Amino acid sequence: MSLNYHELTMNEPRDSPARRKQHLVICTVMGVMFFTSGISAGLFHPMSIDKGEFPGGEFTHKLLTRDYAASSGTQRAIEADLDIENTDENGWQAPSDSADLLFSVFLDNDGSIPGGMTRFAAGIITDDKEKKRKLLDANSKAEEFTEKDYPKNVKYEVVHLPKVNAAVALHPTTGGIWSALLQQYKIFPALKKYYEKQGESGSFVMISTCSEKQGMCMYYVPLSEKEVFYMGNQLTEEYGAQFGDVSSVEKFLGFNFDDFSLPSVGIGGTKFANVFKGLKKLLGISGKTSGKEEL
Repeated sequence: MSLNYHELTMNEPRDSPARRKQHLVICTVMGVMFFTSGISAGLFHPMSIDKGEFPGGEFTHKLLTRDYAASSGTQRAIEADLDIENTDENGWQAPSDSADLLFSVFLDNDGSIPGGMTRFAAGIITDDKEKKRKLLDANSKAEEFTEKDYPKNVKYEVVHLPKVNAAVALHPTTGGIWSALLQQYKIFPALKKYYEKQGESGSFVMISTCSEKQGMCMYYVPLSEKEVFYMGNQLTEEYGAQFGDVSSVEKFLGFNFDDFSLPSVGIGGTKFANVFKGLKKLLGISGKTSGKEEL
């Protein structure tokens, strides 16, 4: 015979002291767990950036246009194409340990590109011809997909990345949401600041290679030959020109408010569409609205 807490309190009112206490305990536990996971991901880890060297090599990769948070999932897909099974001796799921093999190259890092439209390349740098052959053989599967199946329809390509001097940083990772947030709002800004302190400006590339097993990521920012790391693609300034009318709020949200409209209905003679236009002007998120609008 067993009883759970909900059965014991099912006849109590929703705002009873027991229920409020239960909600408080649950929220407290979840908050502590969330905060603890942030600490594990390096929330308070100091950013130490030094001059080092990016090793370079032949880069077999997929170039994607997606939010940077998708890079982890893309790397797992590449591991699957390589037949890398992250399991322990008992067959249980194990953390990935692909540092210095799997790399992500982030092309757009100055905040001028809307969310979801940033470009990154994910792939391997290795002299192992068998691994490169497996990825290139996977291109035949990509041909079976259409644009609706993006990014499964994207084929692997091969370029040579040079060995160059670079800013180098080591930071913890858990491979989860905290790591994605810290990469975007802590690690990348710190590397950008260091890059600019070196007297550099304009477009620049960031590169990462991570080991979930070791719980660490290595980050690189090449300090020379940066154009080569765009692999024949437009620099960020050129690519970002098409988003010139998109506001900072829209870039952050990855949503164009000018493509969104409300029906011509309202309350008491005030139309929702006009109110929406006014809010866009007030918040500075309307790149195309000009002149006076009557609310």
